[in-house]
Amino acid sequence: MLVLFQNGWSPLLVAAESGHTGVVKILIQNHARVDLFDEHGKAALHLACENGHDKMADILLRHKAFVNAKTKLGLTPLHLCAENGCNHLVKLLVENYLASIDAMSLTKRTPLHLAAGNGQLDVCNSLLNMKADVNATDIHGQTALHLAAENDHSEVVKLFLKHRPELVTSANMDGSTCAHIAAAKGSVAVVKELLKFNSSGVTTARNKTNDSTPLHLAAAGGHAGVVKVLLETGASASDEDAEGMSAIHLAAKNGHINVLEALKGCVSFRITSTKTGLTALHIAAHYGQLDFVREILTKVPATMQSEPPKSSVEMFHLKEHSGESGYTPLHMASQSGHESLVRLLLNCPGIQVDAATSRQGSTPIHLAAQNGHTAVVGLLLSKSTSQLNMIDSRGCSCLHLAAANGHNEMLRTLIGQGADINMTDKNGWCPLHFAAKSGYLDTVRYLVECGANPTLECNDGKTAIQYAADDNHQEVVSFLLRKNHNTLKLTEDRKFVFDLMVCGKLNNNRIIEEYILNSNAPLDTAVKLSRAFNIAALKEKERSVDLLNAAKYSETMATELLTIASGSKNAGYILRSVDHRGTSILDCLIECEQKNVVAHPAVQKYLTEVWYGNLDWTAWKLVLLFFTFLACPLVWFVFSLPLKHRFNKIPIMKFMSYLASHIFLLVLFILTIVYPPLSPIHEGHMVPNWNEWLLLAWLSGMLVSELTHQQERAGLAWIRVFVLGFSAVAFFCHLLAFIFTDMDRLHCLFARNIFLGIAMTLSFVQFLEFLTFHHLFGPWAIIIRDLIKDLTRFAVILALFHVAFTMQLSAVYQPVYPEPSANYSYNGTMTFRNDSNIQDPIDITVLLFFSLFGLVEPGSLPSLSRTPQFTFFIVRFVFGVYLIVTLIVLINLLIAMMSDTYQRIQAQSDTEWKFGRATLIRDMTRKPGTPSPFNLFTNLFYYIKLLCKHKGKMCSANARTLMNEEEVEVFPDTHSIDLLAHSSFGWVRTTAKRTMQVSPEGN
Repeated sequence: MLVLFQNGWSPLLVAAESGHTGVVKILIQNHARVDLFDEHGKAALHLACENGHDKMADILLRHKAFVNAKTKLGLTPLHLCAENGCNHLVKLLVENYLASIDAMSLTKRTPLHLAAGNGQLDVCNSLLNMKADVNATDIHGQTALHLAAENDHSEVVKLFLKHRPELVTSANMDGSTCAHIAAAKGSVAVVKELLKFNSSGVTTARNKTNDSTPLHLAAAGGHAGVVKVLLETGASASDEDAEGMSAIHLAAKNGHINVLEALKGCVSFRITSTKTGLTALHIAAHYGQLDFVREILTKVPATMQSEPPKSSVEMFHLKEHSGESGYTPLHMASQSGHESLVRLLLNCPGIQVDAATSRQGSTPIHLAAQNGHTAVVGLLLSKSTSQLNMIDSRGCSCLHLAAANGHNEMLRTLIGQGADINMTDKNGWCPLHFAAKSGYLDTVRYLVECGANPTLECNDGKTAIQYAADDNHQEVVSFLLRKNHNTLKLTEDRKFVFDLMVCGKLNNNRIIEEYILNSNAPLDTAVKLSRAFNIAALKEKERSVDLLNAAKYSETMATELLTIASGSKNAGYILRSVDHRGTSILDCLIECEQKNVVAHPAVQKYLTEVWYGNLDWTAWKLVLLFFTFLACPLVWFVFSLPLKHRFNKIPIMKFMSYLASHIFLLVLFILTIVYPPLSPIHEGHMVPNWNEWLLLAWLSGMLVSELTHQQERAGLAWIRVFVLGFSAVAFFCHLLAFIFTDMDRLHCLFARNIFLGIAMTLSFVQFLEFLTFHHLFGPWAIIIRDLIKDLTRFAVILALFHVAFTMQLSAVYQPVYPEPSANYSYNGTMTFRNDSNIQDPIDITVLLFFSLFGLVEPGSLPSLSRTPQFTFFIVRFVFGVYLIVTLIVLINLLIAMMSDTYQRIQAQSDTEWKFGRATLIRDMTRKPGTPSPFNLFTNLFYYIKLLCKHKGKMCSANARTLMNEEEVEVFPDTHSIDLLAHSSFGWVRTTAKRTMQVSPEGN
């Protein structure tokens, strides 16, 4: 039975550790296992070698113990006896039992590493004589010699170098040689041994870490003895490492006064770094080495300034000083916040508390404030309070620098001493700009509480909140939104709108909500912000989805705000309110295309009130009045003229008046060109008949209306322009007929009728615009409008295929054989037919077009002329492919596309119609009450009156201003939808009584 102790030791392991050979022999004779391991992976042989029991090891090895067995750390018995200096046991294992002399542990260390690291000279000598690998490196790239040097075993180092002198320059993976390691450890004896073999190589060797020599490491470690030895051997005291530090700089950094004494006479205490321009005094002041500064001040003055660097420094811990010069020790101490050192320097003779650096113009108080050292600033201000408003080369004071770095205690100190809180630098930045840009919420809050102006603009016209949003400091933006800010200007800033979207996306649009609710006019802000997001989405394609989502959120907020407002007050009170431009909220909703807001029941109710004005008539009365307009034009004439009644100012009355005018226009079109034509073309009458004169007057009135009054140009409203355009071409054709005679004259008149016919057709289509006001036809008009867009896109694709197949068939129909001299036919392989069967592209185009509607059969295709017989099959094949592509593919694609469009638009058709209805009502409100052709007379009367009133002033430069003033008197509120405010008054009215304004000027 095998007995184990708690730590996994068997009796054999216990006996082997204690060296009881007799007990071990008895245990082995009784079949004890020699390969049993404890919890650390050590066998009996490991324990015997570790404790130097050579006889025990010999017994175990003779009983088949594995000589190269490894513990959990990868240590063999040879590692353990070498580490503990058992030289005779080392020889036994290697010479008698062939133990692996270069076996490696888990850290890749050989027995030679462990012997050298522990200073086992005899073991090292034996291993070297047995050809152990002296170049083997561990996981840190260190050889056995490096470990000996690191642990100050000079005799071992001497032994290694005696065997292999070239090892003096071998380096580990960091580039450190034995000299570097020994110098860093302060091993004078090891350094001396190394210098005996290669003095120049030892003193000039540099590591890879920071290009340091052994002298640098010795000076940094404060090993004055090593420093003296190296200097006596010829090491250069002025050499610098990668950071621009020489030996005296490193001594100053670590405060080693003994090294300073060792360097005395070898280097000037005023020496400056070529990479930083700093002296040892500057370095000591920066790192707060008070005793070192006190000692070196006996040799150098406290007013020494740094010099311009001669070369750049990379990865330098004082990189903020690179490229700058003119630093004094007081600068360095103030920047690092060493209060005692600052007090010492302030008491030195000749010290200048307000000395500025060469490039940035920084003073000690600037550096102290920038790094938040309040106590140091207090000491500096005790010398002179005039430093408070001193500025550097950028125009920044200490208050700017403290705010930029979020040092609140420093701000309290400086403001308490009287610093100007709204002082600006050369770029117009105040401390609040810097704090907001850096995102320090507490700093921003404190500055605002102390009186900082959040609306102060820099030279670029930006405020603090814009810089906070630019860097996505959400909390700062949220805080500044609750303070005074120019909402209008912020909304017009495209960059801020984009930044606002980014901030909102990261916190579920909370910033957007706060921006709207904290403005002076939340509804107005929500509407304009939504429009700004939509415009930004057109320019920022990469973030268009996020911008559109933000626009939708703003529009939803506008709807909710309108719901709340209409619940407490009448919606008209809100919708009639005006912004800084004098534009009503409802006009803003329409201009910004806030369709969901316009579709709100409260808005639609108000629009209905505007539509009917104060006219409390039932529907049948209005219908009866409209038919009276048509039956008795005199009634229409009376209601349309701006006489002393209010009817021509009510939108629905204007609508009926314009609709009647449009119907009369169609009647004139019909009388002129359709039935019965009062002036038939064949009679060739050039002098217009009465109906043609009336038609010309009607069209002239429409042209005057288009030119003199702003009207909607979206959607179907463009039809009015096309009607006038085709009518103008028809008028030109009639004038052109005066030039020609006979048939050419008749052709011109015919062309006139054709163009008038097109204008008449468009006028019929224009009825869709008039039907927009009705809830039954309005949504259908919207759907038809969008379906026409799909039809237009389809027509473009169809035209491409149509032209392609037209050209293909035209090429096939071209004759192949020459025209025969006689008119006869062959029935062989060649067929010659009449030349009249040759088809040109125009004929083919017409044929293919009507084939789309099934009007052309394959058998009715034109016959071929002077072509091979198989051409007949080519024609049918091309024609068949054309029908497949157009009828099966494209037509079905059109049906699917229009079906999808219909289903997609139908859900929004009600909203679209309500928005179109609002546009129509606004258009009716802006229009004068006099339709065509009566507007010719009213406008003529208006301009004659204006000319008589102002006489010669109409030819001056301010004629446009005079006309605008007259329009305000005659046609009040021409740009407002608010008719309720003036629907019951007379001709003359002013806008002076309009006082409701939702956002003040400039906000």
